[in-house]
Amino acid sequence: MAETLQKVAGADGTTVAYRQYGEGPRLITCLHSLALDGSWYAPLAEALGEEYRLLAPDFRGHGESAHGESAPTLGLVAQDIAAMWDAENIESSVILGISLGGMVAQAVTGTFPDRVDAQILMATRGAFDEAATRGTLARAAEVRAPNGLEQAEEMTMHRWFGEGSRNTADPLVRQARAQFLGAGGNTIAEYFEAMTQVGEFHTDSPPPTLVIGGDDDQSTPRAVIEQLAISITGAELRFAKGGHLVAFENTQEVAATVRPFLDSLDCWTR
Repeated sequence: MAETLQKVAGADGTTVAYRQYGEGPRLITCLHSLALDGSWYAPLAEALGEEYRLLAPDFRGHGESAHGESAPTLGLVAQDIAAMWDAENIESSVILGISLGGMVAQAVTGTFPDRVDAQILMATRGAFDEAATRGTLARAAEVRAPNGLEQAEEMTMHRWFGEGSRNTADPLVRQARAQFLGAGGNTIAEYFEAMTQVGEFHTDSPPPTLVIGGDDDQSTPRAVIEQLAISITGAELRFAKGGHLVAFENTQEVAATVRPFLDSLDCWTR
Protein backbone atom coordinates (compact mmCIF):
# COMPACT_ATOMS: atom_id res chain seq x y z
CA MET A 1 0.00 0.00 0.00
CA ALA A 2 1.47 3.36 -1.08
CA GLU A 3 2.16 5.72 1.84
CA THR A 4 3.15 9.37 1.87
CA LEU A 5 3.75 11.85 4.71
CA GLN A 6 2.92 15.49 4.17
CA LYS A 7 2.59 18.60 6.33
CA VAL A 8 0.22 21.55 6.30
CA ALA A 9 -0.29 24.72 8.32
CA GLY A 10 -3.16 24.07 10.71
CA ALA A 11 -5.81 26.44 11.98
CA ASP A 12 -3.40 28.81 13.77
CA GLY A 13 -0.33 28.12 11.65
CA THR A 14 0.79 25.11 13.68
CA THR A 15 2.42 22.44 11.51
CA VAL A 16 0.17 19.39 11.21
CA ALA A 17 1.41 16.18 9.58
CA TYR A 18 -0.77 13.64 7.82
CA ARG A 19 -0.28 10.37 6.02
CA GLN A 20 -1.98 9.11 2.90
CA TYR A 21 -2.50 5.40 2.34
CA GLY A 22 -3.57 4.21 -1.08
CA GLU A 23 -4.94 6.08 -4.05
CA GLY A 24 -8.42 4.61 -4.48
CA PRO A 25 -11.56 6.61 -5.32
CA ARG A 26 -13.17 6.13 -1.89
CA LEU A 27 -11.76 8.63 0.61
CA ILE A 28 -11.86 8.10 4.39
CA THR A 29 -10.28 10.50 6.88
CA CYS A 30 -9.06 8.42 9.86
CA LEU A 31 -8.52 9.93 13.30
CA HIS A 32 -6.36 8.24 15.93
CA SER A 33 -6.64 7.63 19.65
CA LEU A 34 -4.98 9.60 22.45
CA ALA A 35 -1.14 9.54 22.38
CA LEU A 36 -0.98 7.55 19.13
CA ASP A 37 -0.70 8.87 15.55
CA GLY A 38 -1.97 8.32 12.04
CA SER A 39 0.53 5.54 11.30
CA TRP A 40 -1.66 3.15 13.28
CA TYR A 41 -4.11 3.10 10.36
CA ALA A 42 -1.72 1.47 7.89
CA PRO A 43 -3.09 -2.06 8.56
CA LEU A 44 -6.70 -0.89 8.11
CA ALA A 45 -5.77 0.67 4.78
CA GLU A 46 -4.35 -2.70 3.70
CA ALA A 47 -7.44 -4.53 4.91
CA LEU A 48 -9.86 -2.23 3.09
CA GLY A 49 -7.91 -2.59 -0.15
CA GLU A 50 -7.09 -0.63 -3.27
CA GLU A 51 -10.57 0.84 -3.63
CA TYR A 52 -9.83 3.18 -0.71
CA ARG A 53 -7.66 6.20 0.01
CA LEU A 54 -7.09 6.97 3.69
CA LEU A 55 -5.90 10.30 5.08
CA ALA A 56 -4.61 9.93 8.63
CA PRO A 57 -3.47 13.13 10.38
CA ASP A 58 -1.35 13.30 13.52
CA PHE A 59 -3.19 15.51 16.01
CA ARG A 60 -1.22 18.53 17.21
CA GLY A 61 1.25 17.41 19.86
CA HIS A 62 1.23 13.85 18.47
CA GLY A 63 3.50 12.04 16.05
CA GLU A 64 5.03 14.39 13.49
CA SER A 65 2.72 17.32 14.29
CA ALA A 66 3.80 20.30 16.37
CA HIS A 67 1.95 21.18 19.55
CA GLY A 68 1.59 24.85 18.74
CA GLU A 69 1.13 27.74 21.14
CA SER A 70 -2.56 27.11 21.83
CA ALA A 71 -3.89 24.39 24.12
CA PRO A 72 -5.62 21.81 21.91
CA THR A 73 -9.40 21.68 21.89
CA LEU A 74 -11.71 19.45 19.89
CA GLY A 75 -12.77 22.47 17.87
CA LEU A 76 -9.20 23.50 17.11
CA VAL A 77 -8.23 20.00 15.97
CA ALA A 78 -11.38 19.91 13.81
CA GLN A 79 -10.11 23.07 12.09
CA ASP A 80 -6.78 21.32 11.49
CA ILE A 81 -8.68 18.55 9.68
CA ALA A 82 -10.41 21.14 7.51
CA ALA A 83 -7.03 22.75 6.73
CA MET A 84 -5.73 19.35 5.60
CA TRP A 85 -8.78 18.90 3.36
CA ASP A 86 -8.25 22.36 1.89
CA ALA A 87 -4.62 21.53 1.13
CA GLU A 88 -5.77 18.37 -0.66
CA ASN A 89 -8.64 20.15 -2.47
CA ILE A 90 -11.14 17.89 -0.74
CA GLU A 91 -14.71 19.16 -0.53
CA SER A 92 -16.01 16.36 1.71
CA SER A 93 -15.01 13.02 3.18
CA VAL A 94 -16.21 10.04 5.14
CA ILE A 95 -14.65 10.35 8.59
CA LEU A 96 -13.64 7.55 10.97
CA GLY A 97 -12.33 7.99 14.49
CA ILE A 98 -11.48 5.80 17.45
CA SER A 99 -11.63 6.95 21.10
CA LEU A 100 -10.31 10.55 21.12
CA GLY A 101 -10.47 10.37 17.32
CA GLY A 102 -14.18 9.62 17.53
CA MET A 103 -14.67 12.75 19.61
CA VAL A 104 -12.69 14.81 17.11
CA ALA A 105 -14.83 13.28 14.35
CA GLN A 106 -17.97 14.53 16.10
CA ALA A 107 -16.38 17.99 16.38
CA VAL A 108 -15.62 17.95 12.65
CA THR A 109 -19.19 16.93 11.86
CA GLY A 110 -20.62 19.57 14.16
CA THR A 111 -18.34 22.33 12.84
CA PHE A 112 -18.28 21.42 9.15
CA PRO A 113 -21.49 19.44 8.53
CA ASP A 114 -21.43 19.99 4.77
CA ARG A 115 -17.98 18.43 4.52
CA VAL A 116 -18.75 15.10 6.25
CA ASP A 117 -20.37 12.46 4.04
CA ALA A 118 -20.67 9.87 6.81
CA GLN A 119 -19.08 9.11 10.17
CA ILE A 120 -17.81 5.93 11.81
CA LEU A 121 -17.36 6.34 15.55
CA MET A 122 -15.46 3.62 17.40
CA ALA A 123 -14.86 3.04 21.12
CA THR A 124 -15.91 6.59 21.93
CA ARG A 125 -18.63 8.61 23.62
CA GLY A 126 -20.85 11.52 22.65
CA ALA A 127 -21.10 13.26 26.01
CA PHE A 128 -19.65 13.31 29.52
CA ASP A 129 -22.01 13.35 32.48
CA GLU A 130 -20.96 15.05 35.70
CA ALA A 131 -19.27 11.98 37.15
CA ALA A 132 -17.38 11.20 33.93
CA THR A 133 -16.25 14.81 33.65
CA ARG A 134 -14.94 14.80 37.22
CA GLY A 135 -13.09 11.55 36.63
CA THR A 136 -11.52 12.72 33.39
CA LEU A 137 -10.42 16.05 34.84
CA ALA A 138 -8.94 14.18 37.80
CA ARG A 139 -6.93 12.05 35.37
CA ALA A 140 -5.69 15.26 33.74
CA ALA A 141 -4.48 16.55 37.10
CA GLU A 142 -2.82 13.22 37.87
CA VAL A 143 -0.75 13.04 34.67
CA ARG A 144 0.36 16.68 35.09
CA ALA A 145 1.83 15.95 38.52
CA PRO A 146 5.53 15.03 38.81
CA ASN A 147 5.96 11.40 37.66
CA GLY A 148 2.18 11.31 37.17
CA LEU A 149 2.34 10.09 33.58
CA GLU A 150 4.58 7.18 34.54
CA GLN A 151 2.25 6.29 37.40
CA ALA A 152 -0.77 6.36 35.06
CA GLU A 153 0.92 4.25 32.39
CA GLU A 154 -0.03 0.78 33.64
CA MET A 155 -3.66 1.67 34.33
CA THR A 156 -3.96 3.31 30.92
CA MET A 157 -2.50 0.32 29.10
CA HIS A 158 -4.93 -1.96 30.93
CA ARG A 159 -7.82 0.26 29.86
CA TRP A 160 -6.63 -0.01 26.28
CA PHE A 161 -5.52 -3.64 26.06
CA GLY A 162 -7.10 -5.39 29.05
CA GLU A 163 -5.07 -8.39 30.23
CA GLY A 164 -3.10 -8.14 26.99
CA SER A 165 -1.29 -5.13 28.44
CA ARG A 166 0.90 -7.59 30.38
CA ASN A 167 2.27 -9.04 27.13
CA THR A 168 5.58 -7.22 26.78
CA ALA A 169 6.21 -8.95 23.45
CA ASP A 170 3.12 -7.44 21.79
CA PRO A 171 4.37 -4.73 19.38
CA LEU A 172 1.13 -2.75 19.71
CA VAL A 173 1.46 -2.63 23.50
CA ARG A 174 5.13 -1.63 23.26
CA GLN A 175 4.39 1.13 20.76
CA ALA A 176 1.41 2.43 22.73
CA ARG A 177 3.47 2.60 25.94
CA ALA A 178 6.28 4.47 24.21
CA GLN A 179 3.96 6.98 22.57
CA PHE A 180 1.94 7.54 25.73
CA LEU A 181 5.06 8.40 27.71
CA GLY A 182 6.58 10.31 24.80
CA ALA A 183 3.58 12.62 24.47
CA GLY A 184 4.28 14.17 27.88
CA GLY A 185 1.99 14.74 30.83
CA ASN A 186 0.85 18.21 29.83
CA THR A 187 -0.24 17.18 26.33
CA ILE A 188 -2.10 14.13 27.63
CA ALA A 189 -3.77 16.31 30.28
CA GLU A 190 -4.82 18.92 27.71
CA TYR A 191 -6.49 16.26 25.60
CA PHE A 192 -8.26 14.77 28.62
CA GLU A 193 -9.68 18.24 29.24
CA ALA A 194 -10.59 18.65 25.57
CA MET A 195 -12.49 15.35 25.54
CA THR A 196 -15.05 16.68 28.00
CA GLN A 197 -16.19 19.17 25.31
CA VAL A 198 -17.54 16.50 22.98
CA GLY A 199 -21.19 17.03 23.94
CA GLU A 200 -20.99 20.58 22.59
CA PHE A 201 -20.92 19.23 19.03
CA HIS A 202 -24.22 17.34 18.96
CA THR A 203 -26.10 17.93 15.71
CA ASP A 204 -29.78 17.41 14.96
CA SER A 205 -29.03 16.50 11.33
CA PRO A 206 -26.22 13.94 11.50
CA PRO A 207 -24.77 12.25 8.41
CA PRO A 208 -25.08 8.46 8.04
CA THR A 209 -23.42 7.08 11.16
CA LEU A 210 -21.99 3.73 12.22
CA VAL A 211 -21.09 3.27 15.90
CA ILE A 212 -18.71 0.41 16.74
CA GLY A 213 -17.63 -0.90 20.13
CA GLY A 214 -15.12 -3.52 21.17
CA ASP A 215 -16.83 -6.37 22.97
CA ASP A 216 -14.06 -6.43 25.62
CA ASP A 217 -13.44 -2.68 25.94
CA GLN A 218 -12.14 -1.85 29.43
CA SER A 219 -12.18 1.90 28.78
CA THR A 220 -15.51 2.65 27.07
CA PRO A 221 -18.20 0.28 28.38
CA ARG A 222 -20.92 -1.20 26.18
CA ALA A 223 -23.56 1.02 27.80
CA VAL A 224 -21.65 4.15 26.75
CA ILE A 225 -21.35 2.89 23.17
CA GLU A 226 -25.05 2.05 23.09
CA GLN A 227 -25.98 5.48 24.46
CA LEU A 228 -23.91 7.16 21.74
CA ALA A 229 -25.74 5.20 19.05
CA ILE A 230 -29.13 6.04 20.59
CA SER A 231 -28.26 9.74 20.67
CA ILE A 232 -27.59 9.93 16.91
CA THR A 233 -30.64 9.76 14.67
CA GLY A 234 -30.48 6.76 12.36
CA ALA A 235 -27.14 5.46 13.65
CA GLU A 236 -26.25 1.81 13.16
CA LEU A 237 -24.62 -0.07 16.05
CA ARG A 238 -22.14 -2.93 15.76
CA PHE A 239 -19.66 -4.66 18.07
CA ALA A 240 -16.41 -6.31 17.03
CA LYS A 241 -14.21 -8.70 18.94
CA GLY A 242 -11.52 -6.71 20.73
CA GLY A 243 -10.73 -4.10 23.34
CA HIS A 244 -10.58 -0.33 23.32
CA LEU A 245 -8.20 -0.16 20.35
CA VAL A 246 -10.24 -2.67 18.39
CA ALA A 247 -9.46 -1.06 15.00
CA PHE A 248 -5.78 -1.79 15.53
CA GLU A 249 -6.02 -5.08 17.44
CA ASN A 250 -8.54 -6.77 15.16
CA THR A 251 -8.18 -4.94 11.88
CA GLN A 252 -9.61 -7.62 9.61
CA GLU A 253 -12.84 -7.94 11.59
CA VAL A 254 -13.23 -4.17 11.81
CA ALA A 255 -12.74 -3.88 8.05
CA ALA A 256 -15.42 -6.53 7.54
CA THR A 257 -17.69 -4.67 9.99
CA VAL A 258 -17.39 -1.28 8.29
CA ARG A 259 -17.46 -2.50 4.69
CA PRO A 260 -21.28 -3.06 4.39
CA PHE A 261 -21.88 0.42 5.83
CA LEU A 262 -19.39 1.96 3.42
CA ASP A 263 -20.89 0.07 0.48
CA SER A 264 -24.35 1.46 1.35
CA LEU A 265 -23.27 5.12 1.09
CA ASP A 266 -24.33 7.13 -1.96
CA CYS A 267 -21.47 9.67 -1.63
CA TRP A 268 -19.20 7.51 -3.80
CA THR A 269 -21.34 8.13 -6.90
CA ARG A 270 -21.41 11.94 -6.73
